[in-house]
Amino acid sequence: MADTHVEFCGVEFKNPLVVGSSELTLNEGNMRACIDAGAGGLVAKTLTDSQVMREQTAYSKWRFLDDSHRISPGRIPHAFSFYGRSGLAEETPEEWIKELSAARRYGWERDCVVVGSIAGTTPEAWAELAGAMEECSVPLIEMNLGCPHPSELEGARTGMVVGQDPAAAAEAVEAVTEVTSIPVIVKLTPQVADMVHVVRGVREAGAAAVTLTNRFMEFAVDVEQARPYIYGWAGVGGPWVKPLTLRWVSKSYAAMPDLPIAGSNGAYGGTDVIEFMMSGATVVEMCSSIMLNGFEHISTVVREVEQFMDRNGYATASELVGIATAAAHTYEEIRALGRERAEIDRELCIDCGICEEHCYYDAIAEQGGEYVILPECRGCGICSCVCPEDAIRVILTGAAGASPDVAR
Repeated sequence: MADTHVEFCGVEFKNPLVVGSSELTLNEGNMRACIDAGAGGLVAKTLTDSQVMREQTAYSKWRFLDDSHRISPGRIPHAFSFYGRSGLAEETPEEWIKELSAARRYGWERDCVVVGSIAGTTPEAWAELAGAMEECSVPLIEMNLGCPHPSELEGARTGMVVGQDPAAAAEAVEAVTEVTSIPVIVKLTPQVADMVHVVRGVREAGAAAVTLTNRFMEFAVDVEQARPYIYGWAGVGGPWVKPLTLRWVSKSYAAMPDLPIAGSNGAYGGTDVIEFMMSGATVVEMCSSIMLNGFEHISTVVREVEQFMDRNGYATASELVGIATAAAHTYEEIRALGRERAEIDRELCIDCGICEEHCYYDAIAEQGGEYVILPECRGCGICSCVCPEDAIRVILTGAAGASPDVAR
């Protein structure tokens, strides 16, 4: 059987699945459930000095929306949107230390890494919260610079509000790394213009790793009631966002391959975990799909990762990290590969004409009762996607002297 162990910031995880900081980890009992289900690690609910963010958790609201952004009880699709709002850990630092310390001990006994999470409102508060994590003896600290909800709350100078300000983010990271020897992971908001620039900034400030990314702040409308769901603006994530997240995982890994990345926001099952890792993540945080399917979903995902690795001949999980990014080409490099064109398999083609209807370059035509590809074909690939018989392939003709290849 494949070895799913990975090393992240010098800490060994028995598998790359980490339960993200959320309602799944808001108390000792929930953290125990994550541990018992086989998670390689978990990030505890975020400890904060912000009173308004502690109180916000009491007003939590969540909705699973279908692919039309509607509530469909009992019929939630794979590509759902998780729309909602919550807050951070409700307990005071003193109270939370007891819960977290108990969970950390329980995790240690069962080979699950329990990561602390903090969100301060001033540099001094960040440093003080880091000290509380030292008391818990957690092996890693995640700084929450991505929580979307402070952007809608007066006086909640933390989370995304800090993460969108490179100078404030660097100041917070420096405040934490100056007072602790525990490796610091910085969880970032996706709502920035250039994630790689932000990642580079927090790294220079002392971050040992980054988590990419937290959720977006959005607005979902119930058209039948002419009002927003759950009264107004809220955070949103879910499997649909995965390609957006993978872009920044990939770009950050390509720019700084020696900086460990925890992927977050978009993973549903084992294949998604693999995609995050192939893009450059070493571990992958999950939340919404577990909240939808229950704690047992953790075991399912870990098993799916193991099965994928066995089926495809990967001996260790570390082999997966960054291999898709390493195979990616820039726009300029893609041009140098040469031209592509579509090719019809006459044994499969039923001459239905759908390909011609969807060719916007006038490169498919009917000739003598059969559809053929004309020289004008650019190899865009739309025809191969709409063909009901899978009878069209896009062939890379290559530069001069290059061997043709299939580009699906």
